[in-house]
Amino acid sequence: MNGTYKKTPRDSVLRTSDIKRIFQEHGLTPKKWMGQNLLINRSYLNRIVEAAHVGPGEPIVEVGAGLGVLTEGLLDCGALVWALELDSGFFRLLQEKFAGVPAVELIHADALKYDFRALAATLGKLRVVANLPYNISSRLVFRFLDNRDIFHSLCILLQKEVAERLVAEPGTKDYGALTALLGVFGEARLLFNIPGKAFFPVPDVTSTLIRISFPDVPPVSVSDGKLLIRLVKTSFAGRRKTLRNTLKKGVQPDVSPDLVTQAANEAQIDLSRRAETLTPQEFGRFADAIHIGLG
Repeated sequence: MNGTYKKTPRDSVLRTSDIKRIFQEHGLTPKKWMGQNLLINRSYLNRIVEAAHVGPGEPIVEVGAGLGVLTEGLLDCGALVWALELDSGFFRLLQEKFAGVPAVELIHADALKYDFRALAATLGKLRVVANLPYNISSRLVFRFLDNRDIFHSLCILLQKEVAERLVAEPGTKDYGALTALLGVFGEARLLFNIPGKAFFPVPDVTSTLIRISFPDVPPVSVSDGKLLIRLVKTSFAGRRKTLRNTLKKGVQPDVSPDLVTQAANEAQIDLSRRAETLTPQEFGRFADAIHIGLG
């Protein structure tokens, strides 16, 4: 992909009347079940692009391109954009809007099923800049984390409560499996909030831009990343239960309850604790002790 995008003057805010006209002309409507709340305030869109530090010629993956407004902001910075959109109506609009623009590659696909590895094989490590669909945002972050070796960073817009959970401290009610895993494999930082009035339709929630990076040397070193992920997910499966109860059937078929107990002793993990009290470092130490026990 190559080529440049011709910049055009833009208002700071897209008027609701204009959005409704676009929807009417193209027979579109935002689908609540798909989590489609479109960010239409260009000032905030510009802030997102600025926070993402997008440079000329840089390949960027956008998930849920919608009306292509963020896509335009990325193009204005000289980025090369691979824009995923699942909704057929929005995808047809994007095809019309970016016809003849070589700096955009439109992909009609479900981000939960799309082969990001094939794209990374062509582009190298991927950078994501996106307003993620609300209804699949947590599942997408899990998917990015599971494939962290092909992602450099994510600069993504999430519901405020979801974003805050990703940076929650151990021992708090917001601390969960994804929080712990990001603490092991990545670095997450909240950037700024965006009010509901900046979206169409207007949601009942505030959104937050968060930056997540996956450094080559992760914050916590672990011998078996897959084992650690299974350990964390199993530990949080019964949030109000102790580790002794959640792990009593083991972590995976070759990890017996006796091995779990032995590893916990080696790692100095009290199995009467609950999962949300363990730090990412403790989960890493626990997983390594299990790994050693497996021989």
